[in-house]
Amino acid sequence: MINSPSGSLQSCRLDLAREKTQFQIISKIRESLDLDAILQTTIQEIRQLLAVDRVGVVRLDSAKGWDEGEFIAETVLPRFDSALAMQVRDHCFGKQYAEAYQNGRIQAIEDIYAAGLSDCHIEILSQFQVRANLLVPLLQGKNLWGLLCIHQCSGPRQWAADDIEFVAKIAVHLGVAIQHAELLNQTQKQALELNQALQSLQSVHVQLAHAEKMASLGQLAAGVAHEINNPVNFIQGNLAHVDHYVKELITLVTHYRVHCPSDIPAMQTAAEDLDLDLDFLLEDLPKILTSMRVGTIRISDIVKGLRNFSRLDETGLKAVDLHEGIDNTLRMLKNRLQAMGGRSAIQVRKTYGHLPKVECYPGQINQVFMSLLTNAIDVFDEMRADASLTPNAAPPTLSISTQAFTDAVLIMIEDNGPGMTDAVKAKLYDPFFTTKPVGRGTGLGLAISYQIITQHQGMLQCVSELGQGTEFSIKLPIKHPKSSKAEANLIIGDDVGHPGRNPILASSS
Repeated sequence: MINSPSGSLQSCRLDLAREKTQFQIISKIRESLDLDAILQTTIQEIRQLLAVDRVGVVRLDSAKGWDEGEFIAETVLPRFDSALAMQVRDHCFGKQYAEAYQNGRIQAIEDIYAAGLSDCHIEILSQFQVRANLLVPLLQGKNLWGLLCIHQCSGPRQWAADDIEFVAKIAVHLGVAIQHAELLNQTQKQALELNQALQSLQSVHVQLAHAEKMASLGQLAAGVAHEINNPVNFIQGNLAHVDHYVKELITLVTHYRVHCPSDIPAMQTAAEDLDLDLDFLLEDLPKILTSMRVGTIRISDIVKGLRNFSRLDETGLKAVDLHEGIDNTLRMLKNRLQAMGGRSAIQVRKTYGHLPKVECYPGQINQVFMSLLTNAIDVFDEMRADASLTPNAAPPTLSISTQAFTDAVLIMIEDNGPGMTDAVKAKLYDPFFTTKPVGRGTGLGLAISYQIITQHQGMLQCVSELGQGTEFSIKLPIKHPKSSKAEANLIIGDDVGHPGRNPILASSS
């Protein structure tokens, strides 16, 4: 039988259309690794070329024995229902058909009602309005990944051998795209894991360096305190004897003045040579001794503050008075609170409640107090140096208040500085983030403070608005949960993330 010229011409046109479509699909696969875009372009081209009612891709779930799947891509004529995101459940597919499709089986059904299909199979197809069906497997390597589904919904259809061959070739190319996309996903996942591991290592390195620095500073503070303490104790211990001796000498001199003549030439000459005002000396010497006694007490308090701040003798969990830690920190910062460089003195207002002793690591908590108070002082210094920051009419003020609850304590440190923007608050606890000039800040103080409070099962939160100042709230449990994490050294990691934005009092009893 000889084909008519018109039939041959039509056949050639179909072959050219198939080749053009195949070339377009292959080009799309080569130029992109976006599997969703590749699938959508492919099924659109297939539906237009074959003039069918629906083309879709079903992703099968191998974990459930291929008995369940979902339409993840689809193109369908408007008059038919969409199957996108619909679940396909066929409890016979995994046992009876999955292996055959994995080996390359293609199913072409001209009419589902005349193909001898089981009732349950017809029921599944009819819910998608399918009348004629062409199923081609999509393989990822040698494993069944899904099905390329071509549906004729308007009536029966005889599938041409060339069309089936064309769809089978397209399915092979889609399998390559699926494998490439999976390799890309694995590569991206590994890159993300490596990046997270690198960040974790960098954070640990920074924390170890910071911990070593803090330990060195603590040892230095403790060493200075010890060296100062020895001579001060000597002076303070002997002042009592000196005071006693001076009082006895003053008593003796007073008796001499009463009972001995004052006109002895040698005595008058000696007094003139020494330019001695005996009355003034007898009055001022006790005052000098009193001032020396006050000075040594002051030095002793400073030494005590240094030792308490470093807490090198208290490396474990201790029940401590937090007020003492705050006061010691303020004592350490006393010179920075004074007026300097055109800035007036920073006023400190303390409103202490009755706090029980809190179980914590004292050195770490003191470090948090130091970081928060130092940052507040830095803000006041920046207001003086930066003309763009509107100075507050009120004098610079730090307000520190404490409050006790049933099982927790609350410490609030507030300044009346310029406040912060939302963008700054969002990065407040990020390591290395700082608003300070280069060389003035490392961006680690608040990040480490947050880690310390989190390690203590507490909360550190910030409330700030531009022009309204900044308030940091620290909530600490009175009884520290004795977990293995609590005994570990402080490490910056990904397990804490950023603090929540709920008010800190919301969880207080």
